[in-house]
Amino acid sequence: MFPDLPLSFPMGGMDIAFYVVAFVILMTAVCCVAVKNILQSAVFLIFSFVTTAILYMLMHAEFIALAQVMVYVGGVVIFVVFTILLTSHLGEDAFTTKMPRIFTAFALSIAFVFVMVKCVLPTPDLASGIVNSPADYSSLQNFALRLLGNDPNGFIIPFEIVSVLLLMTLICAITVARRSKEDIEEEASK
Repeated sequence: MFPDLPLSFPMGGMDIAFYVVAFVILMTAVCCVAVKNILQSAVFLIFSFVTTAILYMLMHAEFIALAQVMVYVGGVVIFVVFTILLTSHLGEDAFTTKMPRIFTAFALSIAFVFVMVKCVLPTPDLASGIVNSPADYSSLQNFALRLLGNDPNGFIIPFEIVSVLLLMTLICAITVARRSKEDIEEEASK
């Protein structure tokens, strides 16, 4: 059925490490979606992001791995956890999912995996692709110069806009979670 399978999947030490890390990413992503407690889901999301950073390290993309940890684990997921802790009642019952929705999601996931396999396996040059970028293209110095540069190729304005947006998100989460005096008095009277 798949005659090129042994050639498409070489089995060196780095390849085995890649498959192990990819398996852990998939399992933590599935657990992130499957658990009913939203705080546990956020913890699995953190593990998924960290293992994705490990995958970037295996590909020698150190800056992207560092950005993955700093931006997603250190920023976005921590904001999600703060929002969960500030706005939800963790002792409440988790929401229930009806069986047809689970079956539909499972069927769509299987169909998506089937389409991906059908598209990826016929590509013979996938495992032996030639890199066309210069040797220092992904160096930390070049990324820093592009990220913090104010020339037309720089990204300092979007970088600052994202930082202000994340600050506004934290302020809004605290504002939404803040209880008024009436809520505190009503809770104390119960």
